[in-house]
Amino acid sequence: MIPNAPKIDAELPSVDRCKDQLREAKTPQERAIIRAGWELFGPRQTYDETIVITAMSGVDGMCRPLGYQAFVFVGEQFAGTLSPQPMNSRTDGDMARIFLTSPSSLFVEYKRYDNDDPLCCPSGMNRVLFTIEPNNAKPLLIPIEIMAEA
Repeated sequence: MIPNAPKIDAELPSVDRCKDQLREAKTPQERAIIRAGWELFGPRQTYDETIVITAMSGVDGMCRPLGYQAFVFVGEQFAGTLSPQPMNSRTDGDMARIFLTSPSSLFVEYKRYDNDDPLCCPSGMNRVLFTIEPNNAKPLLIPIEIMAEA
């Protein structure tokens, strides 16, 4: 089940100055995400039947995503999210890049901030390798390895 967008204390992504970064739903997966209260942004990534879609629930003053998430599907079946909870730009765990490397494998870079790091510049990065495995005839996104970089 696709998680509902969080209710956060932020401007809506559709505010005039930010709405140009939003995109319309064109697939059944994207329409399901919109029905759960999210706004689509960024490119949709595909590799065969595997699809990664990013969506947000708010923006900051510079139109950076707040309360955002990345959703993974295999065909029309939801496999999971790339974070256990919605992320915020310029905070620990903020997603930097997604690499869809095969129909059943991807890795994601997450920014790691120490308490003394300026918001522009995280001092570290974690790369998490995910696999997609069948689970009772449904795909399941599973993190299998974490690599830390300073």
